[in-house]
Amino acid sequence: MRATDFFLEAEAGFDFEGDFIRPELNEDLIKALRAGPLEDVADVSAAIGLLDLVHDELESYGTDGSQDLNDPQIELAIRTLETVTARAGVPLEVPFRDFTRFRNYWSRNGAHGSWQARRDILDELFEPARAKLAQVEARPLDARLPAESLKDLKDPSAILEHLQRIQRAIVTDPAQVIGSAKELIESTAKVVLTELRLPVNDKADVPALVKDAQGALGLHPSSQAPGPDGSDAVKKILGSVTGVAIGVAELRNRHGTGHGAAGQRVGLGVRHAHLAVNAAVTWCQLMLDTLADKQAPWRRNAP
Repeated sequence: MRATDFFLEAEAGFDFEGDFIRPELNEDLIKALRAGPLEDVADVSAAIGLLDLVHDELESYGTDGSQDLNDPQIELAIRTLETVTARAGVPLEVPFRDFTRFRNYWSRNGAHGSWQARRDILDELFEPARAKLAQVEARPLDARLPAESLKDLKDPSAILEHLQRIQRAIVTDPAQVIGSAKELIESTAKVVLTELRLPVNDKADVPALVKDAQGALGLHPSSQAPGPDGSDAVKKILGSVTGVAIGVAELRNRHGTGHGAAGQRVGLGVRHAHLAVNAAVTWCQLMLDTLADKQAPWRRNAP
């Protein structure tokens, strides 16, 4: 989104009598964005557009007084910006709420007589968040599972919680993402066993849970099943998928959150977070799709 998308009229102009008319802020749109993601608009895109709006308005106020918003409107925009950046995984806190308090802020921070000093204050506040949001937008992560895979589950809340945590932390905290990817696998395995009314050992590690869940669904490489599920090709893939899930757990043990690190995590980046999440989502979708499949071979042996 662009800053102008938040106005009902994108540009200022003059009416028939020659009076200047400022653009009208679409307050309903901003309130809707604060309440939750807009339809067909990613939060990161909305956050960038709203950040541009807030930055431009504050800069106009701090230089030549040409801003288009009033105090209540800029306060609404700032509060919404803080909410949306948090949802996008790049939390931003603005140390003032409106134009009047911005003036007080710049006076306390040595910018009373300098337009450039006020611009520098705004750049220091907003540019780091803008850079991180641009990184998220350039390297998107679709940390989701298809609705069809989840719709029949009695309680998908744990799975959804991990996915949301992953989405929020993908750029700012790769270690958290790796830890959450491991927890996503763990929760999915437990959900599968619970849905099948099988016992769940809360003390079991991820390899044991992966083995139990795949075995219950007839997806262990040693399982015997008719059709494609019993073919050598599928068994080879299942063996690899098992290794992928266990590999995510091992990556978390070395580099993710959940264990106290002895020193700084060196070299960990967004690409490692993407690797862990994509691996975890692949395993989880296979489990949940097989659980939901009315024709899956495991159903023939179900009680």
